[in-house]
Amino acid sequence: MDQIDEVLRAENALLNALRSGELLKGVAMHLDSPDYRNIWSGELKTYNQLRSRIEAAIEAGLVSIDYQVSNREVYILDGSNVMTTLTAIETTHMRDGQSTTSPTTIISILWRKINTKWWLAYLHASEKPGDPSNPVWKEG
Repeated sequence: MDQIDEVLRAENALLNALRSGELLKGVAMHLDSPDYRNIWSGELKTYNQLRSRIEAAIEAGLVSIDYQVSNREVYILDGSNVMTTLTAIETTHMRDGQSTTSPTTIISILWRKINTKWWLAYLHASEKPGDPSNPVWKEG
């Protein structure tokens, strides 16, 4: 099996864990390392901060997180590092039946292979900008 297939299997395992409500199993697929970083819309979290945040969300009623991926690009950096960039929409589902859907988000993930297993080693996500023909900023 080649690297791309291996990383896509790891990504699918992560998405399936989150969709099926195995949120802590999904967190455990992130690399528990001082080097790990999770940056979501400008908020930086370490592995321990991510785990604590998910545990608190579960206590508050979070049941599952569903990512609908509309686009995926995969870049092989070397034998043990692969970068994926996803365009996705996230829907969180709560115990009380409520759900919240995010705007379209661009997510870049560095997958690192350690001892034959692929780990999510770094993640950066931000909301997809609006229509480029109508930018928020104006030159002037």
